[in-house]
Amino acid sequence: MSHRILALLLLPLILTTAGRTAETRDPAAVAVAASTLEAMGGASAFANLHTLKFDFVVERDGKEVARFHHVWDRWDGRYRVEGLNREGKSTKTLCNVQKPHEGRSWLDGKELAGEELKKALERAYGRFINDTYWLLMPAKMQDPGVNLASEGEAEKDGKTYDVVRLTFAEGVGLTPQDTYWAYVSKDSGLMERWEFVLTGQEAKDRATFAWTDWQVVGGVRLAMTKTAVGGSTVIRFDHVSGSLSADDPELRTE
Repeated sequence: MSHRILALLLLPLILTTAGRTAETRDPAAVAVAASTLEAMGGASAFANLHTLKFDFVVERDGKEVARFHHVWDRWDGRYRVEGLNREGKSTKTLCNVQKPHEGRSWLDGKELAGEELKKALERAYGRFINDTYWLLMPAKMQDPGVNLASEGEAEKDGKTYDVVRLTFAEGVGLTPQDTYWAYVSKDSGLMERWEFVLTGQEAKDRATFAWTDWQVVGGVRLAMTKTAVGGSTVIRFDHVSGSLSADDPELRTE
């Protein structure tokens, strides 16, 4: 996978509370964020979604270049992620995202320890942050530390959108200078498009992805396909399921 594709995928989305200032939020933007959360099923539906499973898939030029299988107990933080690394070796990590520095990890079936385990846990937590955000982002617009600003309405491809700009409060995230734009459809109430400029990039580097193929999973509505507008990258979610139960065998300690 190219450096550019990695830059697109590994968005710095870890929100922390230590040392951050209070977020700033335009009431009009908050109203849009609240309405799109409701269109996705509402806060109560998300609260009831206990276990979430999915494959995060990256395609470029019509070819699958990455696939990671995730299982997440959203209530207590237990997590499992597995896939192939850049060298084509199988990786598997069991951890708790509430305690990301603790857990177990395997490389081609061999359990890791010491510094190798530490690095594997860091990579697994990075995958959790990145991949779940690509799946759930519109429902996370009001997370602590997120600044929301209304940019009014915009016309794109014959549709009208409410546009909300997301930035981060000081001290939040790994690269708080990133900026995201959520385009919420006036017709569906769903975020059908997002754009972003990453830290170190210029305005001309602004990337756009169309969010499509919305499906109901465990009572919440999620977009299964994100396609780069004017590009060759597709982010796809396969084998997605949601459960109200915590007892998933994939999360049991091996």
